[in-house]
Amino acid sequence: MKRISLPLAIVLAICLLSSCARQDSSESVRIAINPWPGYEFLYLADQKGFFKAEGLDVELLELASLADVKRVFEQGRADAMASTAIEVVQVATTSERDIAIVLVPDYSNGGDVIVARDPISILSELKGKKVGVEIGLLGTYILSRAMQSAGLSADDVIQINVEQLSAEEALMSGEVDAMVTYPPFSTSILKHKGMSKIFSTAQIPEEVIDTVSIRADAIANPTIWQEKFHNAWQRALDFADENPEEAYRIMAAREGITPAEFADALTGMKLLSKQDQSAILGSGKLKANLEQVCETLNRAGDTKFDCMHIHSKAHASL
Repeated sequence: MKRISLPLAIVLAICLLSSCARQDSSESVRIAINPWPGYEFLYLADQKGFFKAEGLDVELLELASLADVKRVFEQGRADAMASTAIEVVQVATTSERDIAIVLVPDYSNGGDVIVARDPISILSELKGKKVGVEIGLLGTYILSRAMQSAGLSADDVIQINVEQLSAEEALMSGEVDAMVTYPPFSTSILKHKGMSKIFSTAQIPEEVIDTVSIRADAIANPTIWQEKFHNAWQRALDFADENPEEAYRIMAAREGITPAEFADALTGMKLLSKQDQSAILGSGKLKANLEQVCETLNRAGDTKFDCMHIHSKAHASL
């Protein structure tokens, strides 16, 4: 098995300090995002001008999948990425730069799912079957945890690398028997007869944490930038609370689903406010989550990470 020593590089909260940022770094920040209802509030903030109102120069790079987001960030074509903690751990293995988690938009509490074709109706029936998964990303983690909950392991299924844009076709054609997926892709898949949800993150509550992480040297004044970023995030949440019809229409359109479907998708996650950020970013719970993710990825794949050092350079408070 290949062993990779995880860089001492995952910063749980934006570095408080000038040592984590070059003073000549650009204030223009490009954030890579893929379709996921929790991330759409970043899109809403952009569309309503909340980033600009806070004095931030933020550009959203809208990509098709989580795999694309990870690739673009690793290639240096984005300064930040919206992803789960799983991708943060993955990226840290290839980056020599510190990575700062600056926002936790939500927990997935039912949004991420495993959908199966008839006649499969329970997880144990996946044994020996072909499961579509974005290998090495969020899907790997969810499949591993799902199979563990059924007393099996990810090795008990045949894993087929399928990205989300191809998920519906792969299921309908019989290329795979089940798929690890999420809205808006799962919304479309579950409209088909013979498709059923056999697992969701509601069965592993608050384990799948969505994040916005940034290269710690991408901004000159990290503490000020993060405060403004949190303000823009809260403005988007407040706008959606006060103007749900308009907000859901804007966000649902980018996802390619109806406002009603978007509202339903939001029931599968817990959105976190600006006030929640101080507690989560500086918490032992986030550290523990990263460690659990790291250990699960170790068990699920051939690449091994040094989980002991996952947050040895982390700053535990804002």
